[in-house]
Amino acid sequence: MNLRAVAWLLGRLCLLLSALMLLPAAVSQVHGESDAVRAFLVASALSAALGVSLVWRNRRASVTLEGRADFFRREGLAAVGLAWLVSAALGAMPYMFSGAIPGAVDAFFESASGFTTTGSTVLSADRIDALDQGIAFWRNFTQWLGGIGIVLMFVVLFPTGGRSLFRSEVSGIRRDADSHRVRDSALGVARIYVGLTLALFGLLVVADMPVFDALLHTFSTVSTGGFSNKGASVAAFDSVAIEVLILVFMLLAGTTFALYDVLLRRGPQVGWRVASRSSELRAFGLIVAVSTLVIAGRLWFWGGSNGVEGSPLPDYSSLGRCLRDSSFTVGSIISTAGFGTADYNLWPELNRAVLCLLMFTGACAGSTAGGLKLVRGIIVAKVAVRGLLAFARPRAIHTVRMDGETLDEATVANVTGFFGLWVLCLLGGYAVLSALDVPTVEAFTAALSALSNVGPALGALGPAGHWGDLPELGKLMLALMMILGRLEFYAVAVLVLPRFWRG
Repeated sequence: MNLRAVAWLLGRLCLLLSALMLLPAAVSQVHGESDAVRAFLVASALSAALGVSLVWRNRRASVTLEGRADFFRREGLAAVGLAWLVSAALGAMPYMFSGAIPGAVDAFFESASGFTTTGSTVLSADRIDALDQGIAFWRNFTQWLGGIGIVLMFVVLFPTGGRSLFRSEVSGIRRDADSHRVRDSALGVARIYVGLTLALFGLLVVADMPVFDALLHTFSTVSTGGFSNKGASVAAFDSVAIEVLILVFMLLAGTTFALYDVLLRRGPQVGWRVASRSSELRAFGLIVAVSTLVIAGRLWFWGGSNGVEGSPLPDYSSLGRCLRDSSFTVGSIISTAGFGTADYNLWPELNRAVLCLLMFTGACAGSTAGGLKLVRGIIVAKVAVRGLLAFARPRAIHTVRMDGETLDEATVANVTGFFGLWVLCLLGGYAVLSALDVPTVEAFTAALSALSNVGPALGALGPAGHWGDLPELGKLMLALMMILGRLEFYAVAVLVLPRFWRG
């Protein structure tokens, strides 16, 4: 393990974050927020000092004496896992220095939630509304950075070790072996991401959303992060047009970016053919449609307040309102964005159960969404069916097929192993929160939401609540679970294995 090379790479990441902190500092300067300006400048200076120190001390460590890159898979995994921890720690400084979130644990939680695009927050609605504009910009900007992947940006800007970093950072996207083509693939993903960002921003402005609000909600929609500068989230705008735009782009961001790459490189005809053959994409569309109809139908039959004045329940006597709230909530949860237009804690139990299932599945692999990913769920289901068939006919040969191709046993083992780790981590997080006296519903759904990078949970941690009242140990654990979920375990989990650091 070339630890000096890892430190050199992390130093350059610190320098990148230091430069990026100057953007919210400029926003605060424009709005006359002197305390926030000072906070960002101090945080930027400290990040820069750390970065310069790491780069200078390890400046000769990234290559061998023969001049070849001394940065391989182990170094890439270590850099990826540590990069997210470092980013969350440095990103917490502006919150603390400005006084927006004075506690170190709360600030780290908010920063980790931003960079991992989870969207859980320790801030109540009134505190969100009272945030300085620069701090609000930083909250949402960290989600945009996390959505594209801090490390993906790093591959584009600093290609040394790009192959290892790209393989570790991006799941479900074609990974070329050649380092030059890795950089081309990373640039392609970045172009798609920036293209979606520019398109949504323009459309939201056309839909009469204020420019600053449009920019911030674009950041958190395309990244499927869910932070809002409004305490009431998207419901604050009470606009069908804005909700439809955000819904469409949440679903687009939850679709594998490999499909967009095919569309751009080979045209819509080939892209449509590839999309129609994707069992994951078909499952994604079917789950969204069925879940929306089930929840809308249950809301309509339930009725809520049924128009009775003074009732604390929403009015669901209109089928149109049921479809509006159900479609947006389903899109928000399955894409793991976590925006809110309705408090689903008030909904019937069936609806809340459906939303919990959507937290499990997540959207497509190779997207900005979190969760288990649909393709893994499909493979695990097929493995279970294969087990039943093998029990019934033990001498027959049973294979697992996906989109017409037979999956090799290594792929099947990798997916089932990941599923086992995911479930164990979920149950472990639930057990720890329960031991900290967090109520059962909140404990389980908080662990699920953090691991799937969804944002809101159920109960007091729902879309109308916040996570600030959780025990500090619980918030630290949940922040680490967010990073685990964002990196899909392996790049973080291997850091605790002693043999990984030997040699």
